[in-house]
Amino acid sequence: MSKDMRRCTRCILPETFPNISFDAEGVCSYCQKAPPIPEFNRIRAELRGQIEAVFDQVRGKSEYDCIVAYSGGKDSTYVTWLMAHEYKVRPLAVTIDNSFLSPTAIENCKAISDTLGVDHMFFRPSSTFMKSMYRTSLTGDVHVKAAVTRASAVCNSCINIINTFMVKLAAHWGIQVIVGGYIGGQVPKDAAMMKLDLDALGRTRQRSTERYLKAFGDEGSRFFQLPEESSVRQVTVINPLLAVPYGEEMVIEKIKQFGWKMPTDTGRNSSNCRLNDLGILQHSKRFGFNPYVNELAELVRNGLMDREKALGKANAVPEAAEVEDIMENLNLKEGDLEA
Repeated sequence: MSKDMRRCTRCILPETFPNISFDAEGVCSYCQKAPPIPEFNRIRAELRGQIEAVFDQVRGKSEYDCIVAYSGGKDSTYVTWLMAHEYKVRPLAVTIDNSFLSPTAIENCKAISDTLGVDHMFFRPSSTFMKSMYRTSLTGDVHVKAAVTRASAVCNSCINIINTFMVKLAAHWGIQVIVGGYIGGQVPKDAAMMKLDLDALGRTRQRSTERYLKAFGDEGSRFFQLPEESSVRQVTVINPLLAVPYGEEMVIEKIKQFGWKMPTDTGRNSSNCRLNDLGILQHSKRFGFNPYVNELAELVRNGLMDREKALGKANAVPEAAEVEDIMENLNLKEGDLEA
């Protein structure tokens, strides 16, 4: 991926990004369709009101008001704090240990949960299955094209396991709200608040579930299939960082007050997972752009990150030598990452 490729003069999306075009001033088609910053801020304020209304409806109705998908990273840590101390709901923080979480991230999960007074649980899927899933994700063609504009192959596979587990847990325990830590560009624009009918969701996910089982084997059914029966048939999924003021430095400064520490083994764009740089390398080789470029562009577009800082992050693609230990762990060679 060349650092000299053409990029949008407003955000940082490159010419290799899917379905992109540029006007005479070099502004990309995504920026042209985006609302101006005042409208963006108005939409976020409106979403905050809607999110508060949801919590007003569920607060105190069950043992936990919501499940927080808690990775130990900076954003989900900030979201956990928001739930406990700003929205004043009782969250259950749930961490999926994918066998590649940084030890620092694991300690962050424990320390922050204790400091915030939040109940917390770990779920660790079979390491054998997870490694096999990652190998297949990196060397095959598992995910639809729309998904790869927002995350690498390994991240997409992880996200699907995490999302499915959170819905299953909510259904099993009768919890009506699931909270994520995604920011703009990581999820579709309408993902700040989504009401999921579990019966309909099972049907709409059938094709993708079949694709995952074909790729990863029948053993994956327990990780990708939703329950047929539960006490809760509708769940609201909320991503509050799409609605509240957000800035990377602001978030880190806030959560450090509670004892959060930045891992040193998670690469350039992650604050919890040691697989991340490998995902960036493979994605850049295959698609010609850093998988974080969409969220970085969104931050720049909405005045939430300096363009030069975002460019530095987008151009920071690791070399194979930097992820050699992870590739060995997954029994991969550099040639396996080619398209």
